[in-house]
Amino acid sequence: MGTVKELNQLEQSKKVGFIYLSQEDCIKAGGLDMKGTLGAIQKSFELHGSNEVIQPSKPVIRWGGPETEETRGRIMTMPSYLGGDLNVAGMKWIPSMPENPKRIGQPRASAIIILTDPNNGFPLAIMDGTIVSAMRTGAATGIAAKYLANPNSRTVGIIGAGVQSRTQLMATVGVFGNQIEEIKVFDLNREKTDQFAKEMTCELNVSVIRAESAEEAIRESDIVITATMSSYPYVKGDWLKEGAFHSEISFWDTDPEELVHYDKVIVDDFEHVKHHGVDVSYRAVRDGVIREESVSNLGEIITGKKIGRENAMQKILFNPIGMSIHDISEAYRVYLNAKKLGIGNDLSLWENPHWL
Repeated sequence: MGTVKELNQLEQSKKVGFIYLSQEDCIKAGGLDMKGTLGAIQKSFELHGSNEVIQPSKPVIRWGGPETEETRGRIMTMPSYLGGDLNVAGMKWIPSMPENPKRIGQPRASAIIILTDPNNGFPLAIMDGTIVSAMRTGAATGIAAKYLANPNSRTVGIIGAGVQSRTQLMATVGVFGNQIEEIKVFDLNREKTDQFAKEMTCELNVSVIRAESAEEAIRESDIVITATMSSYPYVKGDWLKEGAFHSEISFWDTDPEELVHYDKVIVDDFEHVKHHGVDVSYRAVRDGVIREESVSNLGEIITGKKIGRENAMQKILFNPIGMSIHDISEAYRVYLNAKKLGIGNDLSLWENPHWL
């Protein structure tokens, strides 16, 4: 039998709690630190390439076929576990409702992330995932550009002037620094584009200018990013200069038949791309435009299992589906910062379990 002190400690240990982090808390804990986010996403790609993650296919709630995701909206559930020195599990619940900005003046996407201790299954944190999700999406392009773009890239062309475009540019400049000399942005909303260009010029200390068309933004750009809510394709593969790197984080900007213009197609995880059944890389394989065997996962390139860029003339497409491991790796970074800084609210799951 244990001592009275040991029994008291055992009794006290039955309390289970976690911290709650609002969006404001996440920002205070470094959620907008792109350098930190890039490090977290690099780590998750490395673990993915080394097969040290568990990542089930994400179920999607949608009200119709895949094309309705860009109109009516969707809700995704994204669970995963990261091993190595992270050893953390978690899940992101992320609704995306395209009409929110116009209809109710609220963001298109909102998210909640749960972090879990994989040793006892208890929650570590419940937190806003909206900032995490936007930052990690930008950082995925940044890490991909680090390995797949030409190292002397100077010019960026981006289609779309929304939140995702903001973090895409934050990450790209975060990787290439003051090497980036000019960013051309095109969006159907000219007023929004001009405001975006003005804000990002100040934030990034890089010249951001409005392009008059998608073609103008893409032509002669070393790095091309398509981040729109378009429901129809408009990108032409022959617009891209030789050696360009193109990150398409949206679904419908490029027609599958245009992939014949690219020398390589890289994704984050093609099994998840196939499961989702929407991305241009999947549709190109489905339609016989490219072979599945020719598609590589970025983590395999980062860990040296596959070859990335082989020469300065290759056109390379990066078409990520977006992985839960990125969310959990970045959320865990923010969580650890919050714990260190004493940010967030302590909440109780139970004082004593009702049933054992």
